[in-house]
Amino acid sequence: MRIYQLYTYCREVIEKYPALRDDVMRHFALAEMECEDDASSEEHEVELSLTDIDDLVADYEKQMGLQK
Repeated sequence: MRIYQLYTYCREVIEKYPALRDDVMRHFALAEMECEDDASSEEHEVELSLTDIDDLVADYEKQMGLQK
């Protein structure tokens, strides 16, 4: 996945979970910043952010009693 795809994913998550907007965008901003650093792999940074965002959503769903 590329950074622009991560952005699209972030927008989808925010649309579904508006309360997570700030946290999701923090993860995106961190991935974007790390990708601009020549030493960081874009794919690796995007995968780290995806994992963090998915964990954030899972925690939110659990907290809100939305988990299936």
